[in-house]
Amino acid sequence: MLIDRVAKGVAAVLPPRVVVSSALTDRNGDLLVRVAKELLRVRWLERGSAIVLQTRLSNNSRPDLVMAAHMSSAAQLAATEAGVGWLDETGAAQFAVGTVVVSRTSVPRPATAQRVERWTAATLGITEALLTGVPGTVQAQATATGVSPSTAGLALNFLTHTGLLTAPAVRGRKSGRTIADPSRLLEEYADAVTRARDTPRLHVGVLWRDPLEGLSQIGRRWDGKELAWAATGALSAATLAPLQSQVAPMVVYVDANGLATLAAAASTAGLRLLEGGRLQLRPFPTPITRHLSAIVSPGLRSVTWPRAYADLRDTGVRGEEAAEHLREVMTRERG
Repeated sequence: MLIDRVAKGVAAVLPPRVVVSSALTDRNGDLLVRVAKELLRVRWLERGSAIVLQTRLSNNSRPDLVMAAHMSSAAQLAATEAGVGWLDETGAAQFAVGTVVVSRTSVPRPATAQRVERWTAATLGITEALLTGVPGTVQAQATATGVSPSTAGLALNFLTHTGLLTAPAVRGRKSGRTIADPSRLLEEYADAVTRARDTPRLHVGVLWRDPLEGLSQIGRRWDGKELAWAATGALSAATLAPLQSQVAPMVVYVDANGLATLAAAASTAGLRLLEGGRLQLRPFPTPITRHLSAIVSPGLRSVTWPRAYADLRDTGVRGEEAAEHLREVMTRERG
């Protein structure tokens, strides 16, 4: 039950001898957890984002603290600015209620307790395809992503076994799986992207008044050399779901496998390396991400919107706001 999950999360950030017990929910739907003599009102967030937090605090009376599976840095800041404590299931927490005062960063799990990770590059790419509407069959996924049927099947099996996809009783290459909960799949995918983000990158200097026009000019040079590239993050969102404000950093994926080939791609486009430069070049994270990239406006190639969302989500408060706006626009357009 959720109340037991919340009580366990509260107990995890307190000294072992502190007695924690759960109670019923109150009239606002908040969960009541007793810590020694203090009764804490906890509001569970389906997603630990700043946008969700602000929405959940806008109507009802304020809880003592909010909790989610994972609170983004933007959500942590938003909670603090709202005068509400917070905690999540990574062991991070910051709240003060009566005599109960906690301030902790996340605690890494012991290696023996870590969940076996099977979010491979292929699984990430297959998930991008699923979230953009490609049917959950081996045949459709293999055709759309360019991977072998066996690779597509392994990724679909993993997503099914974790409950992110549902499978019919009849199996086979043409039997289709469906997304159990699109919101959960997107968040699980974005979390996996964050964990896997350990790739080389180069910063280059650009003097762009119009970033999209500037990137289009550079893109034409790469196109002339038949070098694959695609915008992501803020550059993608500026076309797919424009906002008034710009968000940094500006990131472009290019077909490269290390710093040397990234530098070569920069040189091909006439870009100069500059520490702290406004534009960041990275290798494509997966072959499927490159395969699914497409032209979204004249002269501009972009990754899929789920990849842009995942890359944008962890770039601070403004980045998270832009990511949520992108999510809302793209899911509304898909119905």
